[in-house]
Amino acid sequence: MTKRNIMIHMHTSRLTLAESLFEDFCPPEDFDAEEDLPYAETDGEMPEPSELWMEGKLLTGKDRVELVYRESELTGMAGTVTTIGFNRTDPTLISIMRAGAVRTVLTLEPGKHHFCLYNTPYSDFDICVHALRVENKLLTEGTMELDYLIEIHGAQAEHCKMSISIR
Repeated sequence: MTKRNIMIHMHTSRLTLAESLFEDFCPPEDFDAEEDLPYAETDGEMPEPSELWMEGKLLTGKDRVELVYRESELTGMAGTVTTIGFNRTDPTLISIMRAGAVRTVLTLEPGKHHFCLYNTPYSDFDICVHALRVENKLLTEGTMELDYLIEIHGAQAEHCKMSISIR
């Protein structure tokens, strides 16, 4: 596996949903996320997107590609290493693995629900994630766009967008 040191630029935004993913909410394939998702009532304020620069490594092998970085205190997951990976044969099936203070494996596959366990120092939580769109051009253009719904069971679901670029 080839290893390269890189700089990772990550831009994320989140909006709260009124529906629960655990209650079988599954958007149809032909919907427009910006117009058709059942967003929760807000006071008119859009949440501030977060933007981070961090050092990381890009690991490329014959079959698998992984982007590895240490979470910072700004993300609330200090002491955690995150690996975003995919197989070259299916670059839209993404796994986000976290190890350390926070442990989980999220699977993002467009149009499908995936469930996992989220381990924290305080408690374990069930999570449901539903990918709306995965645009993976990490190897050709150095970018990856992830658009997904996520919910910790018992909390409100969120519509999340993550834009990653590497240099």
